Amino acid sequence: MSQSNGLITERYDPKGMRAHAFHLFSCVTLIITGWYMAKQFNMCTMDAWHLIPYENVRLFHMFAALIFIIAVWIFTLYNLLTSGHLLSEIFFIPDAIQIKNMILSLFGKAEYPRYVSVDQETGHYKNKLHPAIKLLVIPENIAIFLIVATGVIMYAPEYAFWHTYIEPGILYYIGYISPWFNMSPIGFVRTVHLWAMYWFIVELALHFGLLGMDPRTMKYFNAIFVSGKEELDKYTEIVRAPHKEKPAKKGHHPLVVLK
Repeated sequence: MSQSNGLITERYDPKGMRAHAFHLFSCVTLIITGWYMAKQFNMCTMDAWHLIPYENVRLFHMFAALIFIIAVWIFTLYNLLTSGHLLSEIFFIPDAIQIKNMILSLFGKAEYPRYVSVDQETGHYKNKLHPAIKLLVIPENIAIFLIVATGVIMYAPEYAFWHTYIEPGILYYIGYISPWFNMSPIGFVRTVHLWAMYWFIVELALHFGLLGMDPRTMKYFNAIFVSGKEELDKYTEIVRAPHKEKPAKKGHHPLVVLK
């Protein structure tokens, strides 16, 4: 068990905690309802929807999809842009070096890197994410984009402009690709949607797996869902150098701070 150094800092503010909770709820609901609809469609029997009617499942699915889009592309994006530490959330050269040192540490060639870094003067995290988590964000967002894009096509909003110009144009160009897989355009869209969901499930498994291998998992769980605060331990790097960024005026948030 890691030893505390007596310092406690805010790892997540209420906005970040809400965004993560909405993200988790919507993900679980989308996966369950999406898998159920796919399974029932594949049965192709008269009583396939006997347990839960299709309309009810689709309603829950669309409700969760709306929460998911708001949580990922509005709440989370807003929190990143207003945090003042946008670049610390993005995988970059220092993170690649940390991954290299993590691998070398398995063979006794380097010390295991302390990837959590906190500025003692301000209490701000200079870095709080595992480099592997940052790396997973890239394929995760590709999967999210494919899920949302194909989901909108299948949902087919009830607008004349969509049905007259947008949807036919999209399916027309998809029709150049779908025959390669012996599928119709809309069948290809459904397949991409389903396999993007499986891709996202693998991402979630890796995310939970990386957290589960850390003996401080419950500390992170408490920070993200309960208190928002983290008790720093010996694996945390405490930076005592002067903080370079200018403090934001009271009541105002910086849009983007790249320091």
